[in-house]
Amino acid sequence: MFGDREIDKFIQQIQLSANKYQEIIEWIPFGKLENVTYLAKGGFGTVYKADWLEGYIKFSVEVDWHRSGEQDVCLKSLDNPTNKNDFLQEIKNQLKFRGKNSIAIYGITKNPTEYMMVMNYAKYGSLRKLLNNKFEKLSWLRKSYILSDITTGLKNIHQMGLMHKDFHPGNIVNFNLVISYITDFGLCKPVTKKNDPEKIYGVIPYMAPETLSRGEYTQASDIYSFGMIMLEVLTSYPPYYNVPHNINLVMDICKGRKPEIKCEIPRFFKEIMEKCWNFEPPNRPTAKELDYQLNSYSYDGEIRRQVKATNKSNKSFIQYDPNERHPEAIYTSRLIPKTTIPAYDTFSKYK
Repeated sequence: MFGDREIDKFIQQIQLSANKYQEIIEWIPFGKLENVTYLAKGGFGTVYKADWLEGYIKFSVEVDWHRSGEQDVCLKSLDNPTNKNDFLQEIKNQLKFRGKNSIAIYGITKNPTEYMMVMNYAKYGSLRKLLNNKFEKLSWLRKSYILSDITTGLKNIHQMGLMHKDFHPGNIVNFNLVISYITDFGLCKPVTKKNDPEKIYGVIPYMAPETLSRGEYTQASDIYSFGMIMLEVLTSYPPYYNVPHNINLVMDICKGRKPEIKCEIPRFFKEIMEKCWNFEPPNRPTAKELDYQLNSYSYDGEIRRQVKATNKSNKSFIQYDPNERHPEAIYTSRLIPKTTIPAYDTFSKYK
């Protein structure tokens, strides 16, 4: 063990409650990690890639307990290295979804003053990176697989009585062109836990009107975020990429503004997406309903006809170029000032 009593106890409790090797986490000495390379900085932490020389503990009938061998891993540190409770809480949240469309977490390390989570490395990086680099390789079927994976992950979160609360493409990772996992559970909270309306965190384009205007967050707010993720997966364009992400955009969203759709989308997808954008939270679909609807994609002849017509209309479509992004368009999580707009709490001038 490491020597930090709290960390040691935390790891020991996880190990004692494990029913299979995939549920085990361990203390990983930083010296066992090589070629540590910076990948990205998010709203609350920094992500690195590294080579884990030994690999994780696994079991097989043939060779009993053994190490997997050298493999790539992802390291995530928190920006506030002194807040150990937040660090452990994020690990607890992520461990709730082991084996349920979630990224594997192997253990904890420290370098030399900050704790880091050690997780499986997603080769294709964040969903946003995948869309920027590989969008032309994504057929409508592959897009449906990505969206289905995401809704399955979100359904699992909601069925546990939780909300993600920071749901955007930067917090979704991809192992290939279709397998997507939700990550970053730092803000994940039970639906019964009251939100602090003065502390609203997130990425403005993916935040629901009720969150921006009143600090209210429910599972339906995650659904609104998913609608914006759908837009990006289907068109390659992030919502509101060409305007400043400031108080003016916040007020417009609270009044019912919706992002521009830059290309034709099959009606099947468009109707689902726009239901997620509904101004009234009770009128949005549930994650369970979305999971069912999106998994029906490949079995419906009418949907295939819609796709064929859409492809004809999009022959001159120009994919999103990240260089076109407005310099004040911010796609990492941050503290958002609360804006109260009582006149638009229950209706929208854009309707």
